Amino acid sequence: MGSCLTGISLSDLRIGFFVLACLIYGFFGSPTPDHLGWAEFLVGSLLVLCVGAGGVFPLFRSPRNQLFWYGAGQFLLLYGVTVSLSLSIFYGHPVSQALRDLVPFLFLFLPVFLWPLLLQKPQYGRALLFCSVVIGLLFSLRSVLSKVGPCFPFCSDELLYLENMPTVLFAALILLGFPMQRFVRTGSAKAFAFLILCAFVSLIPGAALVLSSQRASLGAVALYAFLTGAFYLYQRPGRMVPVVLLGLLFLLPLIVFLPAVFESLLSKTEQVGFNNRPEEAAAVWGAVAQNPFSLLFGLGWGAHFHSPAVGGVSVNFTHNFFTTMLLKCGVCGLISSFLYIAGLARVLGRLVFLNPVFGLALAAPFLIDITLYASFKSLDFGLTLLMISSSLLYFSQSESSSFPSQSSHASSDHCFHEPSLSSRARCDGAGFA
Repeated sequence: MGSCLTGISLSDLRIGFFVLACLIYGFFGSPTPDHLGWAEFLVGSLLVLCVGAGGVFPLFRSPRNQLFWYGAGQFLLLYGVTVSLSLSIFYGHPVSQALRDLVPFLFLFLPVFLWPLLLQKPQYGRALLFCSVVIGLLFSLRSVLSKVGPCFPFCSDELLYLENMPTVLFAALILLGFPMQRFVRTGSAKAFAFLILCAFVSLIPGAALVLSSQRASLGAVALYAFLTGAFYLYQRPGRMVPVVLLGLLFLLPLIVFLPAVFESLLSKTEQVGFNNRPEEAAAVWGAVAQNPFSLLFGLGWGAHFHSPAVGGVSVNFTHNFFTTMLLKCGVCGLISSFLYIAGLARVLGRLVFLNPVFGLALAAPFLIDITLYASFKSLDFGLTLLMISSSLLYFSQSESSSFPSQSSHASSDHCFHEPSLSSRARCDGAGFA
């Protein structure tokens, strides 16, 4: 990993491939493409180059002090590419449909694939933040443009569901919270100017969410603004006065649109309610409970079922991460996926305690996507999990020059443990400053 080519290390090349893949994905990609196009081919190729042998070989090791989520991820990944893939072949599911399940499944393990790389260079956390925000802004812009007019070549005839992606909500939240956090800490004119700039930019994902009536995401934005605002108003009430005034200045021109927004949200709620999520879960159970074998191991990648959430049409997805895993991987896969997600949720909980602004900005899309949306089947969700898994590593390095040094990460066999948090790092960490 330390070999260099003209001053650029192999690690730098790998993260460079990842950033380039994210940029192509943000400009031209589709979260759930109907067909493999040039953008999907390029993104996939760059991700393979990014992961490389350095991300695959550790999958077959069991290092001391291994992280819980990492071990659970190893098992779930191997289960998915052996048992679930074999069942897909056994049941004769179309290859195209199986791939539409298998590829998003692999995205879930970006934390597992790239953990050794991030152990070596925790500062790559900034690159992950950059990718998440840029993808969120690009998807938001493409979503808005597709609703007001043609946006070729950045849009297609496919239903892209760009505004459903976790990066869109994350971008909206972090563009509100991070500049506020920075201004409260410094109180400088430069930080306030940055706050104003980000407030304007945050209107892009906000518009995408409003135009598509994303009820859960809009509710998350309102709750996030209230919680982070109340947190800093309690800590530094004097510094929050200009922030509150700025917020009011932004809201006043938008008040005229609020009745139309609320009417749209109420109309959608009256039409679809809770989108038949309980009935969908019952239909999944009925599909896998036909015999003990399918109940234990699922129906494999590419399996379909008649979903009440979409009018009884036969589809290969659900709107809940765990019901999808039950359908494809059975109870065994469901338990394994729960352990993996629970391990990452534990890391997320520590992150919320360490840095509420950043932690809550990740918690909202994470929780919404595993429970309400089908957007967990996307590169965006894998990127969200990657940011969660690497966040404590980055923040701990930012808080202490003594941890983690580059040399301490040289041997991943001995360092697969979560960093401890110093007392001064808690409740309001340094952030991605």
